[in-house]
Parts: sequence; structure tokens; C-alpha cells
Amino acid sequence: MIVLTIIECIVAIILVLAFIVPTAFEHKAEIVINKTKNEVFEYLKSLKNQNNWSVWNKTDPNMKQEFTGTDATVGFISYWEGKKAGKGAQEIKKIIDGERIDVELRFEKPFKTTNKVYFATTTVEENKTKVEWVMYGNSKRPFNLIFPLMVGSLLKDFNKGLANLKAILEN
Repeated sequence: MIVLTIIECIVAIILVLAFIVPTAFEHKAEIVINKTKNEVFEYLKSLKNQNNWSVWNKTDPNMKQEFTGTDATVGFISYWEGKKAGKGAQEIKKIIDGERIDVELRFEKPFKTTNKVYFATTTVEENKTKVEWVMYGNSKRPFNLIFPLMVGSLLKDFNKGLANLKAILEN
């Protein structure tokens, strides 16, 4: 009887927390790269180039990839499937030339969700460009309780990916 009451209390706390914790999220990382904004933007808008700098693409070397459309243009889709990478796709939805690339990120496995991502470039000085990598969206309840626990790992991967991007572009 006591065990059942404890379980009911835990479930009640989880349900209450699921309605208190926000479902909307936005996570951002940024870095300054010692290249012109045009050079950085032209490299960044190619989703295929992510194979060179993205942490996630490197974690699953046997990941299968397929592409449709013309890379670096609106409508281009990159599909992936792998044991570690899961299954999903990303599609370029909008490009503001020299400024921003908007991408829809669709995951199918290990869980189904759709998020928005954008990469923005800003001139800091001549030959210095700030790159922002932003992911935003909404987590369904009760998954909104899990996502905050993953933020540290996500931002670590964003920062490592941006460091890889910087190393590639500056060499």
C-alpha cells in the first residue's frame, strides 16, 4: 500500500512538472572565424560540407546518406540513417544570401520530432565573421522534462562542431 502511494506521488510530481517546464526551447552557440563573411557563408550553406565539420556525422562513419535537390539551395534535403546517428533528414527552407540559412531538422529515430535550425553570419571586422548556430522548437509533454537534461551535451556538440568549422576554414 505504501509503495503504491509512493508511485502515485512520483507520477503526480512528473505530471505537474511536465506542465510547469516550458515546451518551447532555443539553444545557441557561436564562434568567430578569421575569414570573410562571404567565404564562411558560401561554405556553411552547403549541407554536404557538414560531413567535414559536424560532430554527429563523424560519430557514425557507416551512416548511410542520400541527397535530393541541389546542395546550398532552398529545397535541398540531406537524409541519414545509422546505428548511432539514428534516422532523419534536414531540408534547407530559406536562404538570406550572405546572412542566414534556415533548415528544418526532422528526426524519425530514436524518437520522432521536428526542430528548426539556422546558421547566421555577421561581420565582426574585416576578415572576421561570427557564426551563430541556433536550434529551436517545442518539446511535447512529458519529453519537455528530458530535453533540459540533454542541453549540456547538445551545446558541447555545437561548440565542437563550430570549432571544427573554424579549423577547416582557417587552414
